[in-house]
Amino acid sequence: MEPFYGVLCVGVCALPLLYLVWKHHPRYGATPGAPSFPLLGILPSMLRNKHRFYEFTCDLFDLSPSLTRSVTVGRTVVLWTADPQVVHHILKSHFLDYPKGPNFYPFFADLLGNGIFNCDGALWRLQRKVASHVFTSNSLRDFVVAIADAEIGGRLLPALDSAQHNLDGCIDLQAFVMHYTFDTICQLTFGTDPACLESSKVKKAHVDANSAPWTTSDDGHASHDIPMHRTYAKVPDHLIQGFVHAFQVALQIIAERFLVPNFVWKLKSSLKIGSERGLMDALKVVREFTSFVIEQSKRDLASGKGRKDLLARFMLLSTDLAEVSDEQEGLSIPDALMKDILLSFILAGHGTVASGITFTMWLLSIHSRVVSKVLEEINGILKRRDLNHVFEGSKVASFTYDEVREMHYLQAVLSESMRLYPPVPLDVKYAAQDDVFPDGTQVSEGCQVTYNVFAMGRAARLWGEDCLEFRPERWLDESGLFVPASPFKYPVFQAGPRICLGRDFAFIQMKLVVASLVRDLEFVVQPGFKPNLSYGVNMIMVNGLPVTIKKRRAPLC
Repeated sequence: MEPFYGVLCVGVCALPLLYLVWKHHPRYGATPGAPSFPLLGILPSMLRNKHRFYEFTCDLFDLSPSLTRSVTVGRTVVLWTADPQVVHHILKSHFLDYPKGPNFYPFFADLLGNGIFNCDGALWRLQRKVASHVFTSNSLRDFVVAIADAEIGGRLLPALDSAQHNLDGCIDLQAFVMHYTFDTICQLTFGTDPACLESSKVKKAHVDANSAPWTTSDDGHASHDIPMHRTYAKVPDHLIQGFVHAFQVALQIIAERFLVPNFVWKLKSSLKIGSERGLMDALKVVREFTSFVIEQSKRDLASGKGRKDLLARFMLLSTDLAEVSDEQEGLSIPDALMKDILLSFILAGHGTVASGITFTMWLLSIHSRVVSKVLEEINGILKRRDLNHVFEGSKVASFTYDEVREMHYLQAVLSESMRLYPPVPLDVKYAAQDDVFPDGTQVSEGCQVTYNVFAMGRAARLWGEDCLEFRPERWLDESGLFVPASPFKYPVFQAGPRICLGRDFAFIQMKLVVASLVRDLEFVVQPGFKPNLSYGVNMIMVNGLPVTIKKRRAPLC
C-alpha cells in the first residue's frame, strides 16, 4: 500500500502547482474575462452565458487590450475580432485567403447546400455574377416597392388596426413584422403568397409571460400555428402551411450547432435523435415546398407567363451556372442548386429585415425625441406633394421610391438601430493559409476567424464614449444629410466582394414599414421591458416585442 499512498501524496502536492500553471497560462486561466479549461476551453463560460451570449463577447473585448483576441472553444483555437483594419484585411485585401471554408460549410449544408451564402470559389463567383445582374435591375426595385406598398397598406396596417380594436392587452409587434417580411420575401423570391398577414386570418398575437407567437418550443417544433392561405399562387395548402415555421426551426437548430463540439451534433444527426431529428423533419417540409414552386415556375415560363420574381429572373439569366454542374438539361440551373439559391435569399430577406424593423420600433418607442424628428421629416415629404389622390380610407399615404430616398433622418435611425442590434451579429471565416493580421496577430492555416458585428457597434474605441446611446445624429452631417460609415467599421451588410447585393432593397423595405407605422400609429412598450436577445442566425427578441397601439392623435398633412 505504501507506493499507492506515495503516488497519492505526490498527486495532492502537485495540485497547487498545476493550478498555478493553469491560472497563468495565456490560453487558459489567464484569458481575460473567461477562464479556459483543457479540452473545454471557454465553452463552459459560453454555455453559462448563452442567454446573453453577445453581451458576453463584448465583455471579453472590453477586458482585452486589443480588438482581436484568441479564444479556445473545445480544442479549437478561434480568433475573434472587432478591429476594422482586421475586418478590411479578411473581407477585402486578403479576401481569397479567408473563404467560408470547409469548417463552416457542414453547419449550413443541410439547409443552404451550395447556395451563394454557403459556398466559395467558382460556384460562388458565378452565382454572384448572375445575382448582381438581377439586383441592379430597376424593374426589380419597382417590384420590391410595389410588393411592400401593397403588403403594408393591404395587410400590415389593417392587421394592426384589427388587433387594436379586437385584442385586450399587449400584442407582439415582432410577430406581425415577421409575418410581413415572410409574405414579402416569398412574393419576391418564389412569386407565391403565403398571406401570413391576412387581416381576417392572422393569429391573435397576444403576449404572455412565457412565449411569443414567433418562437419555437424546446423540442424544436413550432409553438404556435399561423393560418396561411394562398391568394394568387396555386400552391397546395398542405405545402405552404408551416413552411415559415419549418424554415425558422431549421435556422435555430443550425445556429445551436455552433455552441457544441462538432462531434455532438454530428452524432445526433447520424442517430437521428434530439434537435437534429427536428431539423430533418423541418427540412423535409422545406424541400417539398421548394420543389413544388420550382416546377411551377418552369411550367409558367414554358407557357410564356410573365413573372417578375427572383426565381423566374434567375432561371432566365443564369445559363452559365450550368457549367459547374453535371446537369445540362432543363432551365439552366439544376433543381437542387436552384433550391439552395432560393433559400439563401429567403434567409437574407426574411429575418434580417424583420430584425431591423423590430429593434428600430422598440428604440423609437422609448425615444420620443427621435420619433418627433422622424415625423417632422415625413411631414415635410408629404407637404411637398398633392395628397388628394393619396389617401384611401384609413390607409396611410404611400411613399414613392424617390420619397424614400429623401428620408435621410430615417436612414440614420435605421443605421443607428442596426449598429446596436445588427440583424446578423457574427460572421465566420476560415484561414486558408498562415497569415499575419494588421495588428500583428499570428494566424495559422485552418484557424476559424470570427468578426463580431455586435461588439464592433458597441466598442467605445470605434464609436466614442457614447457608443451605447441611441443617437441617430451621429450619422448626419451639418446639413442633415446621411453620411454612411466605412463598411469595415460597420459591416452590418458585410463588406468587400461579398457585400450584400440586397442592401438598398432592405433599406427600402425598412423605411417604408417604419415610416408608415410611425406616421399612423403610436406604440407603447410594456414598462420596464428590455429585449432578451436570441442566439441564432438572426438577432430577434426571444419573447417578442410586447406593445399596445393606438391611432396617432394628430395625423400628418
